[in-house]
Amino acid sequence: MVRRSADATGGRIAVVGAASPAGARVKSALADRGVEGTRVGLYGVFSDIAVLSEYDGEARLVQPVGELDAEGCAAVFVCETGHDPAPFSRAAASGTLVVDFSGTVGGATVVPHPLAVALGALLAPLEAALGVTRASAVVLRPAGEFGEQGLDELREQTVRLLRFEKTPTQVFGRQLAFNVVPDYLLPGEEAESSARIAADLRTLLARPGLPVHVTTALVPIFLGHGVSLHVDLARGGASEAEAALADAPGLLMQTGGEAGSTMDVVEDEGTVVALVEDAEPGTIRIWAVIADAGRTAAFRAIEAAEAAGVL
Repeated sequence: MVRRSADATGGRIAVVGAASPAGARVKSALADRGVEGTRVGLYGVFSDIAVLSEYDGEARLVQPVGELDAEGCAAVFVCETGHDPAPFSRAAASGTLVVDFSGTVGGATVVPHPLAVALGALLAPLEAALGVTRASAVVLRPAGEFGEQGLDELREQTVRLLRFEKTPTQVFGRQLAFNVVPDYLLPGEEAESSARIAADLRTLLARPGLPVHVTTALVPIFLGHGVSLHVDLARGGASEAEAALADAPGLLMQTGGEAGSTMDVVEDEGTVVALVEDAEPGTIRIWAVIADAGRTAAFRAIEAAEAAGVL
């Protein structure tokens, strides 16, 4: 990616949750836009063990959030939950751009859940062309949603199981290797992710009353999401829906029967629609695979910062 120059004399930028998956994507996006490391501070949960992170290839220590002067920053990216939102709300009220991935900070610029953005990219063209009266989605999530720690734990679980050894469960809270874990059994805010995805999706579609149901489950794969989507349409069927999706930006149609597994998705393809068919009159079924849902959310956060003039 070609980098654009950034004003090295600009205000400070804080990434809260720098070691989280969302934090890693924000750091990468900031570096790709030429934001100097001297402007960027990395923060996270304090522990007795120093947390090592990086910015633009340079090793950096993650600092305790308590040391952050949020009101003195030009921008603060809140990339994880678990922090007191009050200081960030005060910073937003004082004029700091606060971009919130957690959905907990009042007055902030909220980034919708990455999977809501991905599902919205599929439903928005159908809503515009044919009208959506109901939608139900099952999303299979990879270990990569938990960042490098998730990838490492799935790898280590697999190796240890084959050796008949006890598996580590610090990241997922239980065994994921050779298993499927529904969202309500996941640790922390992930247990409530389906409700937030549905709410954010209604907001993105500007349909607050739309019946939307989302179920997610973590599966033992490293990267890529699988999406099974059932959509009730006000008019039309599979052929009209496929035509609407084919014209939508960010979607790649590969409905010839040769694609459809998460291994088929390369990073630059984004979302691949592999199947659109009539399930019953007025209802269609879609199968799609997504390379990296979180990347789009990070781009939205950076776009908000650019629009505010802090980059």
